Amino acid sequence: MKRILCVFISTVLLTVLIAGTINPDVPSAAQNNTKVRLALVGAWHVHTKMFIEKIAKQSAGKVEWVAVWDHDAERGKKYAEMLGVPYEADYQNILDNENIDAVMIEAETNLHKDLIVRAANANKHVFTDKVVTPTVKDGLSVKKAIEENGVKLVVSHESLPIGSYQYAKKLVDEGSLGDIVAINFRRAHGMAKTNNLPETWYDKDVAGGGALIDLGVHGMSMLTYLAGTPTKVSSFMENWTDREVEDSATIMLEFENNAIGTAHTNMVTSIMENSLEVIGTDGILVVLGVEGKESVYLNSKHISGMETGMNLIDPTVYASDGLVPINLFIDFVLDESNKDQYLPGFDIDTALTVVGIAEAAYKSAKTGGSAVKFKKSW
Repeated sequence: MKRILCVFISTVLLTVLIAGTINPDVPSAAQNNTKVRLALVGAWHVHTKMFIEKIAKQSAGKVEWVAVWDHDAERGKKYAEMLGVPYEADYQNILDNENIDAVMIEAETNLHKDLIVRAANANKHVFTDKVVTPTVKDGLSVKKAIEENGVKLVVSHESLPIGSYQYAKKLVDEGSLGDIVAINFRRAHGMAKTNNLPETWYDKDVAGGGALIDLGVHGMSMLTYLAGTPTKVSSFMENWTDREVEDSATIMLEFENNAIGTAHTNMVTSIMENSLEVIGTDGILVVLGVEGKESVYLNSKHISGMETGMNLIDPTVYASDGLVPINLFIDFVLDESNKDQYLPGFDIDTALTVVGIAEAAYKSAKTGGSAVKFKKSW
């Protein structure tokens, strides 16, 4: 009974939060550049509710929810009721609706290609959860449709805007750590030991893979964000929960700039815990912990006072506004003066690189961890 009451209260609070973004009497983004008229496309992904809350709290007054589509009618109607908008059983009705500027795709990974291509062809801007598609081949179809139709696309690599990681990027770009020798990233939690995710989350045909292609995207996107394009990929994967797909994976990348990167992800640990270590010829940066509770340590021969030892950095140095890619997408669509189709790090080429790394990693794992050459084909 307590669980039912908590769920009810949570739903009511979320409905109240988003109510401010639903006002059919207010002119649309296309008319006065003040609101994005948005449709939710699928609600399969675990981030769906969180992203809706992020819109309500940090993009308040910038969104007008218009409709919800989901092939799962029960799920779609639940979110439509939550958002106070109609549920559409036919996706084509979303695409034909001229009062919709953009779509937020939270559907199953194996549906992404079709949903995104059709949205782009209907001149809708697209936000999509990660990964963009299960394969590079499908991703190339997405790239073609987006660029031919001139719409904007943001892929949710949601670790990138985190303040401590942005600080790492700044130090790397300005050379404060010297030449980058190695980058080690870890993200882990215990969701595979719970019933909080749908069973299709562990269905290779639906999700495209397991922990690597889901949680592992954070590591793959971070390594490429900081080190660039890889040349080789090696990986090992394990299964602790006897499902079809892996729930633990470690990859190693060699990069064009001679850096070596590792990324570990698992969904069977007892605590959600993250880490980033960037090792350069002139210093080291270490980030430990989850956003808002992390500790950052730095050594750099190029920064006064940081030349010796590992120095704890004041959190105000790397404080962020807490925005996630969906918030960035809203502002990107509203900014009609910006004619770019992508935001750096959330663009289709980065997304394709991530998918390409994942494909190479699965191939490597099947051969016992042998290195697989990585070559961009786009």
